Amino acid sequence: MNSRISDPLNAVNMFICLKFLFKRILCFAKGLTRCGENVYISPRAVIKGASHIRIGSNSGVREFAELIVELSDGRMEIGERTYIFPYSQLRTFEGWIKIGNNCTVNRASILYGNGGLEIGNHVRISPNVTILAQNHVFDDPDVLIHEQGMKGTGIKIEDNVWIGAGAIILDGVTIGSGSVIGAGAVVSKDIPPYSVAVGVPAKVIKKRAL
Repeated sequence: MNSRISDPLNAVNMFICLKFLFKRILCFAKGLTRCGENVYISPRAVIKGASHIRIGSNSGVREFAELIVELSDGRMEIGERTYIFPYSQLRTFEGWIKIGNNCTVNRASILYGNGGLEIGNHVRISPNVTILAQNHVFDDPDVLIHEQGMKGTGIKIEDNVWIGAGAIILDGVTIGSGSVIGAGAVVSKDIPPYSVAVGVPAKVIKKRAL
């Protein structure tokens, strides 16, 4: 091969190798040893319980996003080509969080997994969404609410769901595949597959054509 061609190719290959190496170093610097290839972790991301977090290839965690696993038996799994955008907070508490492939958790969203939070593939979570797989226990009026602990049934969001900006998903809910949740909706009951749900509380206003 002509040296005038091979030299630029070698330079490009070297740059790609260094880029991959740099990303790998960022993962290890945060204590993340179970990352796939080409994972970007911002130096300004907050990672706690790193040994219990697994991130798939070609994914990213942007600046000031938080991935927090509190307990030794907790876990957090993030699939391939999934991005966690700035200021989002993912916390397992006493449960777990699992997010599939090709998902986005957009800016300033909150995901709590006390009762278990499962999110499928190709899910789009808009900015400022709150997903709470947990509730305070408040049965005893003679005891302070914060002293009665937490409980959670769990939340499941199936494949190919779009959750609009500012929506709130409450504990015990399943959102069926192919559904759309309108901006600002409060989902307190199951949403069937291929539904469009809006309002407070969220109600199905139409079905998407299959």
